[in-house]
Amino acid sequence: MDVGALAAYALNANVQTQDDLATQTQRLSSGLRINTAADDPSGLAIASSLATKVAGLDQGVQEVQDANNALTIADGALATISDILQRMRSLTVEANTDLESTNDLADIQAELNQLSVEINRIAENTTYNGRNLLDGSASSDAPLPAQVWAPENPTLASGQQLYDPTSLNVSYGTGESVEQSITINSYDPATNLLTITIDLESPSGAFGPAQPGTFTVQAGTNQIEGTSGPFTQQDQNGNEVLSFNIGVISAADVGQTAILVSIPAQTKAPGGNIYVNDGSAEGATVGIDLPSVSANNLGVSQIQVGDSTATTAAEFRIDYAIQYLGAIRAQVGAQNVSLQEAATNGNTASVNYQSSESAIRDLDVASATTAFTKDQIQNSIQQRMIAGVEQLAQSFATLVSDAIVL
Repeated sequence: MDVGALAAYALNANVQTQDDLATQTQRLSSGLRINTAADDPSGLAIASSLATKVAGLDQGVQEVQDANNALTIADGALATISDILQRMRSLTVEANTDLESTNDLADIQAELNQLSVEINRIAENTTYNGRNLLDGSASSDAPLPAQVWAPENPTLASGQQLYDPTSLNVSYGTGESVEQSITINSYDPATNLLTITIDLESPSGAFGPAQPGTFTVQAGTNQIEGTSGPFTQQDQNGNEVLSFNIGVISAADVGQTAILVSIPAQTKAPGGNIYVNDGSAEGATVGIDLPSVSANNLGVSQIQVGDSTATTAAEFRIDYAIQYLGAIRAQVGAQNVSLQEAATNGNTASVNYQSSESAIRDLDVASATTAFTKDQIQNSIQQRMIAGVEQLAQSFATLVSDAIVL
């Protein structure tokens, strides 16, 4: 028997078993199948790539949640502005009665002015982490130009409207508004002329005092005498304020009144949409858009009550503001839902990537425990075998020594 070869074989086998046992011990203690690059080079590279995606997605979800929080803050401010507009509308309804005294109207006007200031304060000071949300700097949309409507525009006997809605045009500068009433007062059968009264006002006073005027129109036509083409009106400095056409009017239209109201051009602070990285890919972003909700942009910066034309125009402006603000809040709510879905999608992707990484990197504890137990048994057997070989070698050496002596 080659005792030395047997001992060398047992020692080599035991060294390998000891290495395997150390590896299994390290894996069981860490819970990982891959602890070093040598354990699985390609597996480590793949797992590291998946871990990077998981980290990016988790951070992206946090960024999306931050954007969601910003929207929640903005919506809270918009809800407050909505309450203010409802109060302003109640005040204009209260003012539109002959039972209010001059002092009452002054008190109502003072409150309306202060509510308009409060809308601006909210729009200018609603922020998230130092970023303004409602001053227009968080929107890429261009501000709306000046707009003009006829909230009260009766249909004439001709079937046309008193104001031709396709011809209304405001040509004055940004930040001013106008309101006007036009009334068909009387008909003179001797001359076949209709007398109409036009009363132009500017809530801000930019166009000077109210400008009433009386004009005549040949019955059966739509042309104010002394003009050709659209009828234009100017301020005290000769600047054109607005122009319009009327419908064909007749004696049957006496008593009809229409109201014209303009909303000044909007303004916004410099800036654009707020974007956050959702972590799904390099440069992948989601954005939120929050327009400016200043009193001017809502059309309520120049609310005036007093005479019938001003108060009716005020009611229309506030109704427009309530509708416009409702559309903005709907837009904010839709973005909120979109961000929530983006966060949910990011969380789902993160879980799935993490599961894939775990399948590569993490340890199958049951299999590792079985292998660890097997290595322990093999190590015990190999240790006994080595000990037996050493004992056999010593016995053989003793026998050889005794033989030589004899």
